[in-house]
Amino acid sequence: ESMALMVPERATMAAAKEPSKWVKLISQEQHVFYVDREAAMISGTIKAMLSGGFMESKESEVQFPEIKSAVLEKVIQYLYYKMKYSRGSQAPPEFEIEPEMALYLLMAANYLAADSGSISNSGDIS
Repeated sequence: ESMALMVPERATMAAAKEPSKWVKLISQEQHVFYVDREAAMISGTIKAMLSGGFMESKESEVQFPEIKSAVLEKVIQYLYYKMKYSRGSQAPPEFEIEPEMALYLLMAANYLAADSGSISNSGDIS
């Protein structure tokens, strides 16, 4: 009987020390996106918030009141794209960006410090 009580307690203590595999990113409209922690950490800003003594690191949750859902969704797609193709030795496929979203993505990327992305004249992040 006491063994059964100890197992959940140990699991809870271990879970409290180990950060969640998932991070919640919340947009201006309060849409919640669950993102793999490894992908989210590609953003320098998100990495700093989740690694430091910020409230976000305890909650594994980051609010972006200035980023609209459609833009945050595209940023998240880029984070996964970057995670998938950064390890390969061949050139990655083109990351498609709708022209009407390019300016908003540029501002969000600048804020989020999604490293080593460059924007070409055609508006593609590569």
